[in-house]
Amino acid sequence: MAMAGKTPGQQPAIRRIWKTHGSKFNWLYLATALSVTIWVYVVYRTALATQPYAGPYSDPLRQFGIVSFVLVLITTAYTLRRRFVRSLPGKVQNWLWLHVWSGLASIMIAFMHENFLNITHDFLFNQSRFTEALFGMPALFALLFLVLSGAVGRLLDAWQARVIATEANANGTGISRSVEDRLSALALLVERLSAGKSPHFKAYCAQALDMSGAFLPPLPVLAPSEVADFQYVCEILTTRAYLAHSLRRQKFARLIIRTWRYIHIPLACLALLVISYHSFFELWKMLM
Repeated sequence: MAMAGKTPGQQPAIRRIWKTHGSKFNWLYLATALSVTIWVYVVYRTALATQPYAGPYSDPLRQFGIVSFVLVLITTAYTLRRRFVRSLPGKVQNWLWLHVWSGLASIMIAFMHENFLNITHDFLFNQSRFTEALFGMPALFALLFLVLSGAVGRLLDAWQARVIATEANANGTGISRSVEDRLSALALLVERLSAGKSPHFKAYCAQALDMSGAFLPPLPVLAPSEVADFQYVCEILTTRAYLAHSLRRQKFARLIIRTWRYIHIPLACLALLVISYHSFFELWKMLM
C-alpha cells in the first residue's frame, strides 16, 4: 500500500542567522595594538634620524625586542585560555581578537627591532648571521612563521564556518550531528518500507543505502503494486543522498582546519621556544 504524506526532505524553509555578533573588545584591542605600533614607529624613525648606526644592539631598537616579546607572550595567552586555563575571565572570542592584533603588532615591532635586516635589505643567510645575537635571525623568522601560520589558520577557520553555515542553511537540517541523526532516521524509514517487498525492491534499497548517497543503482523491474511505495522510497533516497553530500562537505571543512592545527601547534611551540631563548638571554645581557 502506498504511503501518502509529505516527503521527509520537503521541510519548510527555515532562515537561520549564523553570523557572530561583533565585539567591542575587537576594536579596543585593535586600537591598543595600533597605538603601540605607531608609538614604536615614531621612536624608531627618531632613532634613525639621530643615531648614525641604529640597530638591534643599541637602544631604543634593542628595547623594541622586549616590547615584541611581551606581545608574543600576550598572544600565547589565547592558547592558555582556550585549552588549559578555561577559568580565566572573558569570552574565548575576545581572547581571540587579543591574539590576532597582538600577534600582528609583535611582528611589525620585531621588524623595527632588527631595522628590517634580512627583510628589506642586507639579505645574508649564512652560519654566522644565523647564530649571531643568540639566534636572533631564527627568532625573527620563527615569529614571522607564527604570524603567517596564524593568518592562514584564521582564513581557514572563516572558510570552515562559511561552508558549515551554508550547508546547514541549505540542507534544512543543520550541522553534522543533526545531519547524521537525520540520515539514520531516513535509513530506518527505507528499511521499514522495504520490509515485505520483492527481492528486487529490497536489493535496490540495500544497495542504495550501502552507497551512502554517492549515486543510486539502476532501477529494478517491480510489480505494479510496489510502484507507489518505490516512488516514495526514491524520494527519501534522493533526500538522503543530498544530506550525505552536505555532510561530506562539512566533514571535509572540519578536516582541513583540524589538519592545520596538527601542523601549526607543534611548529608554533618550537617557534616559541626559539623566540624565548633569544629573548631571555638578550634580556639577561641587558640587565647584566
